Amino acid sequence: MGRLIRIGRGPEMAPSAARYVVLTNIVALLGALFTLGFAPVLLLSGSLVYPALQIAYAVAYLPTLWLNHRRQHLAATMWLLLGSHLLVVSQVLVEGGGFDVHLFFFLHAALPYLLFAPRHTRPMLALSALAGIDLMVVVILGDRLPQLGPAIAPERLAIIRPILLGGLFVTLATCAYYARRATLLAEAALDHAHARSEELLLNILPPTIAGRLKLSGGTIADGFADVTVLFADIVGFTSMSARMPPAEVVGMLNDLFCSFDDLAGQLGLEKIKTIGDCYMVAGGLPAPRVDHAEAVADMGLAMLGVIAAFAARTGLAIDVRIGMHSGPVVAGVIGKRKFIYDLWGDTVNIASRMESHGVPGKVQLSAATHALLADKYRCTARGPIDVKGKGHMDAWVLEGRAPA
Repeated sequence: MGRLIRIGRGPEMAPSAARYVVLTNIVALLGALFTLGFAPVLLLSGSLVYPALQIAYAVAYLPTLWLNHRRQHLAATMWLLLGSHLLVVSQVLVEGGGFDVHLFFFLHAALPYLLFAPRHTRPMLALSALAGIDLMVVVILGDRLPQLGPAIAPERLAIIRPILLGGLFVTLATCAYYARRATLLAEAALDHAHARSEELLLNILPPTIAGRLKLSGGTIADGFADVTVLFADIVGFTSMSARMPPAEVVGMLNDLFCSFDDLAGQLGLEKIKTIGDCYMVAGGLPAPRVDHAEAVADMGLAMLGVIAAFAARTGLAIDVRIGMHSGPVVAGVIGKRKFIYDLWGDTVNIASRMESHGVPGKVQLSAATHALLADKYRCTARGPIDVKGKGHMDAWVLEGRAPA
């Protein structure tokens, strides 16, 4: 039965489109089974005409499955709805109004809304309206409708009608159940996709920035007077990567940068981006904090520990060069297809220079960052260094936290 229900549902189909195909197959199978199962009941009518018609009606549902198998989904839905509608009309004409078969027009008025995709609005409305019109015609004509088939004794009709109405109820309830089930599955898939997109967005942007972007859109730009920016670069990575297989290169960076991400999360810092083997993180944004320099200093010292542990574990001669600077920055979201939360300003440039002019295995500080950390951290003066584009700048090496 499961394979029959999935006839015509290709792997390339979107779940929203596949739902209509599956539901059409279900209704066709239910119609065939119910119609065929009702044939023995109609033996109570005393005539073989009615059971024979039921068998013919049951077979008439099967082309729906064949059309779906041929990927002619609209034709399959039209055949099912228009064909089953005509079956009810013929039953009314053959059996008269005694069976209350015309009540199936209620089902045919609702089915188009379940089986047609949104792009097929016109046939959906037309078939639903046709069922309503036929129902009103049968009700208005009432006993004046001709009965082309053999007459049925009233005592036998009293047995057949409740069974028929019970079958109508079961058909309606089953269609409603599967329609609700398909809707719930679609909603669950939509919720999962929404949660995944939210997760991906929060991996790209800070939560507060992501919230502002969803609410207002447009350009997001903020100025921060006091932040600390850190750059870390793997020493000799380019030459090392040339000697390693690509999978090992990516695996090594992923291992290190995931550890750095964990540190940033623990310290409440904002990872800005990675550029090749360079890692950038900042403290004091998007939520300002007074201890931004201390938090970033702790991050730098912990990163040295991560690198040392990685080198000891893998046997690779790997080191890192880290630079820090504090000052004002402009932060915002740029991009149209791939968002990024980035920083601009002289503070970013100087932090990058502190890293590129630093010492492997050390955290180098600018004078501005040293002034914020001098009371709580041990620092060693390196003296003036010649910084490209800046001239001579005083620099310090961060050794660790000062004794309490």
